[in-house]
Amino acid sequence: MNGLDEKKALAIIFANTKRKKRTADLITIANSFEYLTKTYSSPKLLSKKIGLSEEIIREFRKILNLAAEVKDMIKSRKIDRLDVAYRLSKIRDEKIQIEAAYKLSNLPSKDIRDIERIISTMSMSIEDSKRSIIDEKLKALHLFIIDFEESDYENIKKRAKDHNKSPAELIKDVMLNWLNSNNEINVKMDHPIV
Repeated sequence: MNGLDEKKALAIIFANTKRKKRTADLITIANSFEYLTKTYSSPKLLSKKIGLSEEIIREFRKILNLAAEVKDMIKSRKIDRLDVAYRLSKIRDEKIQIEAAYKLSNLPSKDIRDIERIISTMSMSIEDSKRSIIDEKLKALHLFIIDFEESDYENIKKRAKDHNKSPAELIKDVMLNWLNSNNEINVKMDHPIV
């Protein structure tokens, strides 16, 4: 982030996110987001200042955690799409991340489905991880997987902390209290219980 100041970082972001044609590589833009996030103390305040969502800011900043070799590919624009770089950042194993980046940079198709297929074969998806846990669970262990929106989960974490419990303990207590009460809850099920 050498040579960045607020004015230059804002110029990079506006020139490369508010127009159709980008001139800067994704890492340069990500560094500008990182600099400004620190300058404004939070992604939320930066989001309000520049008129872009916190999600976009988070995605750009996340690619700064990529392996150095992958970042070099982004700087040289062999990988030049935020969605691709962001998906690569979700691969934790550096070797697999680099291998996936090379496959994607040589991919003739830029179709998102092809990109997702390659990334999913390179790393285990959340659903596969859940299935794996369920398949391997011990008979004495009763496991429930509950998907929450990020904001709901943050609220659960806050309430759990207020009660000196882990989020899992809080959810368990709430469920047991509900089961021990005679209150009926009408639940609309989008998917059948498996």
